Amino acid sequence: MITLFLVVFLDLVGFGMIIPVFPFYAEQVGVNPASVIFYLGLYSLGQLVGAPIWGSLSDRIGRRPVLLVTLLANAAASSMLAFSTTESMLVLSRIVAGLAAGNISAAYAYTTDITTDETRPRALGLLGSAFGLGFILGPALGGLLAGGNESDPNALARVAHGAAVMSIIAFVLTLFRLPESLPPAKRAQGKAKRGSMTAYLKRPVLRDLLLATVIVVASVALFQSTLALWTADRLGVGPRTLGWIYGFVGVISVAVQAGIIGKLTKRFGAASLTRTGALLIGIGMAGLPLVHAMPWLLVALAVFGVGSALFNPSMSGLVATAAAP
Repeated sequence: MITLFLVVFLDLVGFGMIIPVFPFYAEQVGVNPASVIFYLGLYSLGQLVGAPIWGSLSDRIGRRPVLLVTLLANAAASSMLAFSTTESMLVLSRIVAGLAAGNISAAYAYTTDITTDETRPRALGLLGSAFGLGFILGPALGGLLAGGNESDPNALARVAHGAAVMSIIAFVLTLFRLPESLPPAKRAQGKAKRGSMTAYLKRPVLRDLLLATVIVVASVALFQSTLALWTADRLGVGPRTLGWIYGFVGVISVAVQAGIIGKLTKRFGAASLTRTGALLIGIGMAGLPLVHAMPWLLVALAVFGVGSALFNPSMSGLVATAAAP
């Protein structure tokens, strides 16, 4: 589990490094501010397509090969981004990165392979804390590499190359230190039980959980895609400061997911924590338009961070339970 934690952490560091700098340098390539959200959305579009495919493929060939391939694809996408000088290159790099991000489904599947119903909430919380730590170090490191000058033409290349290095390190760790969690015998059993996507969606509980996830993730995506340009306009924030802001949210997330999510789940249940998390996410984002100073921005983002830390692992636990073996 520790090796998987490190792999996900490094992968998310690479992803997080891109977040605070991409909107600024997309504009340098010629993308107008209103279209930056579209380019960021291409990543999510790729993830929407890739996640079910990689998840299903990992059931057939194992989790480890999927993680290896997608980590290499992540490195390739980051390298492609480093040399992007046109809008079409940006589009391609974001789509490839999104498709490769389907490895997250394989990481969650790996976790369910090696845990029981009793140990799963804590393990998913630990995996979630890897995401949080990635969002602490990733954006902060990306902002540091980019510097405070948002017009520096070499800043994106430095950050993108750094993200590629993180994915390569995660690939090496997976190759040499991460054993397969789904041996051939279990794959055969899973193949016999596996249904189609429509069969999953016909199960009311699972369908409703997936729908709720889509709604929350969509709202968070709207928030994340506009935060950089909005803070730059409202508060005069540049890439470096924005990196530290994202890092602050990551600290909140890690504190909740690594520290108390297991105890909270035992006391209140995953369903209650999922509802509470969704509510706090909404409250945090609703407070942002009222912000005109950095302290209040951090308060709103803290509420959002706690909500995300409660929602993500709790929802994953509910989905794992509703899906059955």
